[in-house]
Amino acid sequence: MGKLKNRLILSAMMLALPLTGLVIFGLLSEHNFNTLPYFTVDGKVDHRSLEAQRVGDFQLTNQKSEAFHSDQLVGKVWMAAFFGTDAPHVAQVTKQLLWPNFRYRDEGDIAVVCFSLNPEHDTPEVLAEYVERNTRYNGFDGKWQFLTGAPEEIDRLVAEDFMIQRDPEDPNNVATLWLVDAEGFLRGVYHAASEDDIRDAVEDIALLKKEMDVAAYAREQLAEALATREALPVLGPEGHTVPAFAFTGIDSVEISHRTVEGQVKIVDYFFTHCPTICPIMSSQLSRGQQWLRDRDLDGDIVLLSHSVDPERDTPARLKTYATQLGADTTSWKFMTGQKAVLYEQARNGYYLTALESDTAAGGFFHSDTFVLVDQADQIRGLYDGTSTAEVDAMLMDAAQLVLFHEGAIAVD
Repeated sequence: MGKLKNRLILSAMMLALPLTGLVIFGLLSEHNFNTLPYFTVDGKVDHRSLEAQRVGDFQLTNQKSEAFHSDQLVGKVWMAAFFGTDAPHVAQVTKQLLWPNFRYRDEGDIAVVCFSLNPEHDTPEVLAEYVERNTRYNGFDGKWQFLTGAPEEIDRLVAEDFMIQRDPEDPNNVATLWLVDAEGFLRGVYHAASEDDIRDAVEDIALLKKEMDVAAYAREQLAEALATREALPVLGPEGHTVPAFAFTGIDSVEISHRTVEGQVKIVDYFFTHCPTICPIMSSQLSRGQQWLRDRDLDGDIVLLSHSVDPERDTPARLKTYATQLGADTTSWKFMTGQKAVLYEQARNGYYLTALESDTAAGGFFHSDTFVLVDQADQIRGLYDGTSTAEVDAMLMDAAQLVLFHEGAIAVD
């Protein structure tokens, strides 16, 4: 009888193990799915980085004679195609695009965008006629856009943003299709005449859509977890807000208070040849950026890293540093500028220390602190940038500011 009892207990334990594993490794952990590569001028990379190719701002005209801006594609996965309606292969390309358009006909965050390679011929009226004659199965109006405009603007987009080299003898014959993600990054490339490639594109769209859905769900779950939290305190003297600023980022682009207006900010001071705490702090921010991205928060929260050694930390050196970190500089800004102005902003804006020091390692002394700043430029938290536990707390606090937009100063 005792042996039978032991066997029953052992059998129950063996049956329970898969369920226990599901709880430990499934419900309580983050899921990592296979994903698509990013593209650079040198080829594919497996993660988003400074070199990842992204479609920039553009404004063209669609088949309804309406202005169409790239902002209208933010938050959408889209296929990009390139042809003139008078090109001999246009019917074949359009036929191929009917497949993904029909498959995702009811999905509001998936689109097809065709750029005319012969804009002088493809007026909005010509495009409207072509659309009426050749496209079907749109789930709703505006899902499939045909764009025309200034030839030089379209040529620039094709050559620079989509990295397509056109044959000078046959410039309107482009068989390339690009898949673009919700943030404008190139994620897949296909041959328009290949049915196998189109099938791959349809599946790849589903993969990007899954990424979006997983991030959106993680954001919802985070909002539920934070719903009962008390509001974060406002730190510093009454009425204090971070002063206006203008510094220089990588590629010598100005980064100012206007650049990050309305966003939650995480601020630190560092220098690229720092031998002590800076690598730790930068590693924490790199981890934090991925955490924010996984919860669809990286568009709401920006990281601002200021150099305390602007004489050596040129825009080019900052770019190299960002590349080595694998930083996504769309939401992580590395800044240099005049030393006195940088130090003044640290002291009077963020209540941080930044100064030259003969006794400090590397010749500079600066705080090991991350500062959390809300949408109204108020300081809402100070955290040890070398502590994983404190950085985790900071990320939760930053998410709270985004998801509940609490404590903003009223403007008269």
